Parts: sequence; structure tokens; C-alpha cells
Amino acid sequence: MKLIVNNKIQVTVGVFFLALAFTLWEYFNGGVISHHLLGRQDLPKISNWWGLLTIPLLSWLSLFLIHRRRDKKIKSGSNFEAYEAEILKRFLAALAFGIIVSLLWGFNLGSILQYFILFPILIAFFKPVHLPEYLLGFVIGMLFTFGGILPIIIGTVLLILCFLVNSLIRILKNLFSSKSD
Repeated sequence: MKLIVNNKIQVTVGVFFLALAFTLWEYFNGGVISHHLLGRQDLPKISNWWGLLTIPLLSWLSLFLIHRRRDKKIKSGSNFEAYEAEILKRFLAALAFGIIVSLLWGFNLGSILQYFILFPILIAFFKPVHLPEYLLGFVIGMLFTFGGILPIIIGTVLLILCFLVNSLIRILKNLFSSKSD
């Protein structure tokens, strides 16, 4: 993980080639897909070509934020290796979540998907799931099915909701713990 976080440019280029591979696969198998915002025909379409810009940009920004947060943890005396392993676990969990969401969508299991997509909000009651490695993993997990824009929009909305829930829980926890003192 140390190499991944410290090599933002190489990782960003690698993610660009992953997005390029998926986009080229679409191009040669019926054309690059465009999605209507909110699935409504009266709203504009967004082409999956945009993923060639948005996915690498998200990758670089996520790694920048992870690196900055990691440096703060190191200065506070945290265990470097354990923290880096935790970042990787978060990324992989979100990657798996994104892949499962894509599979549920692909197999037309919308009745399950409408509840499953809310799972991160439930987890936010107990732990922070609004970190950049979660967003990056989620977006890459959904890249093949939804391209490079919709997963970022969906993931950002989920991230904001998770942040709000987690912040509210922490505020309430601090409020009640200070009253008991």
C-alpha cells in the first residue's frame, strides 16, 4: 500500500488505462453508452467517454487526500503499516460493494438493489465510511457497468449521506457522554 499511496501518478495512469479498456470495450461492442441523468429521457445524456477524464481525476484526488490523512496519522504516532492495511481493506470493501451493486443492476434485481445501495448509510451509524478510499473503490467497482460519471455522482451522494449520519452520531455520542460526566 505504501507504494500505491506514494505513487499517485503511476496509479492515476493505471486507472486511466482501466477506464480506457472499459470504454474501448464498449466502443467495439455496440458503441459507447450514454446515460440520462436520473434515468429520465427529458434530462441530458452523459457519455461514458467522460470516464477517461473523471476516473483518473478522482483517483489522483483520492490518493492525495489519503496521503494527507496518512501523514497526519503518522505525525500523531499511529502505526504506519496497520494504517496502510486499513486503507487497503476499506478500498477493497468498497470495490466489492460497487461490483455487487453492478451485478444486481445487471441481473435486473432492482428490488434488492434499492435496499442494498443504502447499506453504507447503515454502516455509517457505527463507523466512518465517508473516506476517499471508499469512494474510489465504489466507483472503480461500478466502472464497467455504469461508466465514469454516474458512479461518481451516486458515490458522492452516498458519501455525503454517510458523512452526515456519522457526524450526527458522533455529535450525539459526545453530547450524551459529556452529560454523564
